[in-house]
Amino acid sequence: MKTFLYLSGLLLVGVPAQVWAFDWHYEGRFRASSQMLFDPPPADLTRFDHEVELRNGLVGTLFEKDGHIFDYEVVGDLLYTGGIREEIGAVEEYDAELFRGWIRYEKDNFKIRGGRQQILFGASTLFRPLGFFDTRVISGIIPLTRGVDGLRSTYFLSSTSSVQGWAVPAKTGNRVITGLRGEANFGPIEAGAVVQYHPKTDLPFLADFNLEMVQVGYHLKGEYGVGYWNESRLDIQQDQPGDPLRFDTVFGVDYTFDVGQGLHVLLEYFLRTQEPGFTNIDPKQDRTIQVLGLQLDQPVGIDIVWRAFFFFDLSDQSFQFAPQIEYNIWKQLYLYVQAQVGGSVDGNNRSGRLFRESPFVFTGTESRAGLTLIAFF
Repeated sequence: MKTFLYLSGLLLVGVPAQVWAFDWHYEGRFRASSQMLFDPPPADLTRFDHEVELRNGLVGTLFEKDGHIFDYEVVGDLLYTGGIREEIGAVEEYDAELFRGWIRYEKDNFKIRGGRQQILFGASTLFRPLGFFDTRVISGIIPLTRGVDGLRSTYFLSSTSSVQGWAVPAKTGNRVITGLRGEANFGPIEAGAVVQYHPKTDLPFLADFNLEMVQVGYHLKGEYGVGYWNESRLDIQQDQPGDPLRFDTVFGVDYTFDVGQGLHVLLEYFLRTQEPGFTNIDPKQDRTIQVLGLQLDQPVGIDIVWRAFFFFDLSDQSFQFAPQIEYNIWKQLYLYVQAQVGGSVDGNNRSGRLFRESPFVFTGTESRAGLTLIAFF
């Protein structure tokens, strides 16, 4: 956020009046959702979870001259949350936060953007080893990742190749998450490679926020009858003796069958394995994890789209099934019917990674169903 304010100050002070060409476009949405848990939580908690969000913001150009372009996005959220998450203290009942807030400079093949922004890349859909800053729940309703405060630059070597770099303050001392990424097309194959230094941070919404690591990875993506991709990452932990390793990889395929108006099927396989010295964040302390993910989606007419997500943990036999139906009521007004149903093939519902029932605490993986209303304006 400091970066955004600093750039804003430079922009307002240093820009000659004759090149000022401010324009704006309003973006907003209203979202209201309510869900009911199938299985009773602890006796002193409600079965329900409610959320209301009002998002408002401006997107546009500050000025443009001789190929120099400064544009911006400022979007904020007003939130109300009631029910079980608020009761256990996971969220505040009323909250306000900046969703996006950045300024970008662009000239020819170069771009640099500072402020609260989305930093999102990788070839995978359901599992994202290269999604360093990705906080999306992919089976949710219109999943969007939380923004991070940072600086990101991109240089386009050609129309199909680029180099990117980023710096995200860790909010712990003077530490900064820094990374470099390259991407290019080699015939029909899209390929990318990345390296990132990840110090210990005070950003708990990020995975592995409290580990110091050097992270390297790659992705490959192509199409030959079916779409296919592989995305992998190697973590080298710096704050443990011997610099132990952890390896994540995803293999995926997708295809749209000529059924109805098109049945899209996407399948991914995720593998994680790590050396004994690597800090284990898995609640079951397993050092090898394998998970299958399946996504199905299909339009029905012009107003309805159904989707379904299925995740199965090959290691502990737990699963989650998350179907949803999208109905376009009128113009930019949408109604979603959704559910999340979990279980375990071996009947053990107390210790699964994807589904866990507890008579004492709310785990967030309990089965539920609900409605969401979204209006864009």
